[in-house]
Amino acid sequence: MTGEFFDPIPEKLNVLLIESRTLHEAERFIESCEYCNPVGAEIPFDCILDSITASDPSVTEYILEEPAKCPHCRHEILEKTLIEPE
Repeated sequence: MTGEFFDPIPEKLNVLLIESRTLHEAERFIESCEYCNPVGAEIPFDCILDSITASDPSVTEYILEEPAKCPHCRHEILEKTLIEPE
């Protein structure tokens, strides 16, 4: 098995900037986050971004224009923050 399965080579990596408008759309799918719901938050926020952007999660990384906010506790949510979806 090659290392590419886990870490794609830079030439194959797709890096997307998530602008505020897309970020606010993604926030609507968040019920809670790992800070206010450590037991129920099991899905990385970037899974929501994969769905919204229709991107391949195996080769896509995200850069957020600004952190998302949890609708429950208002804590900042970054790409790998665990969330509970709505």
